[in-house]
Amino acid sequence: MAIKRKAQQLVQKGDVNGAIAEYEKLFEGGDKDPYDFIVVADLLAKRGSMQEAVRRYRQAVDEYAKSELYKNAIAVCKKILRISKEDLAIHRTLGELYAKEGLYGDAQIHYLEFAEGSIRRQDHDAALDVLDEVLKLSADNFDLSEKYVEIALRADQPERGGRELLRRAERAKLTGRIDEAEAIRERVSTLAPSLLTSFPGAPGAAVPVPTGAPGAPAQPARPEAGLEPGVEEAVDRGLGFEPSSRAIERELATPVAPPSQREEVAAASGGPPSVREPEPELQSHEELARGYLQSGNKDLAAEEYWKASELAFFRGDMARARELLSALLGIEPTHEAALRRFVDIAARAGDGPAEARARFELGEVYLAHEEWELSRLEYLRCLELDPENDRARGRVQRLDALLNGRPEAGAPIDLDSLPDERPASSVRVRDEEQVPPSGDPLIDLEEIIDEFKAGVSERISGEDHESHYDLGMAYMEMGLYDEAIGEFQVASKGSPMEVKCLEMIALCFLEKNEPASAARELSRALELPGYGPEETISIRYNLAVANERLGNLDRALQHFEEVYLLNVDFLKVASKVKELKQRLARAEDRA
Repeated sequence: MAIKRKAQQLVQKGDVNGAIAEYEKLFEGGDKDPYDFIVVADLLAKRGSMQEAVRRYRQAVDEYAKSELYKNAIAVCKKILRISKEDLAIHRTLGELYAKEGLYGDAQIHYLEFAEGSIRRQDHDAALDVLDEVLKLSADNFDLSEKYVEIALRADQPERGGRELLRRAERAKLTGRIDEAEAIRERVSTLAPSLLTSFPGAPGAAVPVPTGAPGAPAQPARPEAGLEPGVEEAVDRGLGFEPSSRAIERELATPVAPPSQREEVAAASGGPPSVREPEPELQSHEELARGYLQSGNKDLAAEEYWKASELAFFRGDMARARELLSALLGIEPTHEAALRRFVDIAARAGDGPAEARARFELGEVYLAHEEWELSRLEYLRCLELDPENDRARGRVQRLDALLNGRPEAGAPIDLDSLPDERPASSVRVRDEEQVPPSGDPLIDLEEIIDEFKAGVSERISGEDHESHYDLGMAYMEMGLYDEAIGEFQVASKGSPMEVKCLEMIALCFLEKNEPASAARELSRALELPGYGPEETISIRYNLAVANERLGNLDRALQHFEEVYLLNVDFLKVASKVKELKQRLARAEDRA
């Protein structure tokens, strides 16, 4: 406890290295409190030691998962992705965590992200392993099943692909599609004939049959081995979300069974060709998005629009996917994944102007995250499509000065030097040793950031309080605390978000080590009418922190005790109350 207290004191004094050293002693002594791992990871990230920060965040994830605090583990995984976007293992972990929480749609999104990255790295075994999990959650996903078979063939594992076909054949048989089942088994006889002698009926491959499906047996089928509790029910209700897998589609140019062959199978059985029916899942996500938007919850609205757009994209409805992405980007213009997908769709449609605009916006997003190379590449591709885009040209020239030294004045931009492949959909952890060059390029960097801020401000009206709040959060993540404070101040004026904005302003002041200003803003927030104690619990906690930093221990203890009475488990407030009481007692003894 003494070590932890000393570490906390060093943090308050701004001695990051000293605090980390004390926490390391704590870990060596066997301490495995996930919150301490997070504190150290945050300190390491602030110091620039990104690789080590990720390692500590992972330890926090493991400890939360052991305690079955899956939501906490998910939150830490998201912190990892913000600084290590190419970390495929985290996507797989997120898939597992979301599945344990019963959020199967989110689980599939991260499983598929892992599969895409594994294919890019030619790790087909890992891709197949995770696609096994996706197919458990979405048993009737024909397109993904076909892609699974193709990947198995690329990995020279025909028997693995054959087993997936047998699973599908059994699925078709259980739902009364006998001719289709026989056609699939015929493919297996060519692909992996030994399977038909070893598993003539593909026993154990059955998965739950949706209630009311044509030809469904009277008794429900036994769930597939390894299926987690609750998944069967989710599949029965048709809740499986089937997002796209762009990299898989790029790898597999020719499907094994195109729609025409599927129609032939239907014709052979005397049935009409299959007709695409309206997708209830897509409509449900879109309706949810609109509902969230009407209630003012932009984050959840954006999430539902994203799921709906991915569903449309995966099913080949590009026009619908584009429409949904436009709606999403209207809410959240800097949604990186949506911009990447929009670029993809615009490129397929040959819509150069739309692709150029999306690439410029994607470059702005990378720029905000200080991913200079990716940002430059998007600006160059934008110029390739729109040579008259002076803003993109200016960005490239300044980035060239930053990255490679200033080029000669008026030197042309070499568009032919562009690589054939698009950049990876995410970026790697930056090297700790990389230091920005000194001198004039830093001035250019400031100009780039200023132009970025000006460009964003032009697109946001003073009345759009939520967009100003979102921009404030973005600046805060970038460490631009003064800019963040300015945006939160605009967002708070005449807005129901005032109390939230005041709290964020206070957190910015705490980051700037200005606890007096933080306490002032938090006190203002507590004075606002219409908010009960439970709605202001985090404000009271942060006000206690601010007073503690100011040395007002009596007042800090008062606010910590208020939080303790509301929620004894809130951010380890019990230990804070105990610690402050001990400090005050020692102070009295000395007096």
